[in-house]
Amino acid sequence: MTVEELRAELEKITLTLTDSGFDSIDSGVMEKLAKFAANAGELDMKEGKRLIENLVETIKAIQAGKSTADSGNVRLTALDFYLKKHSEGGAIEDL
Repeated sequence: MTVEELRAELEKITLTLTDSGFDSIDSGVMEKLAKFAANAGELDMKEGKRLIENLVETIKAIQAGKSTADSGNVRLTALDFYLKKHSEGGAIEDL
């Protein structure tokens, strides 16, 4: 998977999560996010990997009743910002 392919797939998921919220996330989305975190690591996107893993852990906490949707929205916003900066070609690994 290339950086551009990963970014495009992540953008689709962030859009879906923004539209549907965190209550109706199925295991397929969680598996994709875990796979994308691994891909980001392989592509040397350290910050992207960290943000994806952070989002996954927060979603799990929300589903377990240990966190709120607001916390998930913060993580989703951070990942979305990262993706937008990445598509612009900015120096995002230093964020």
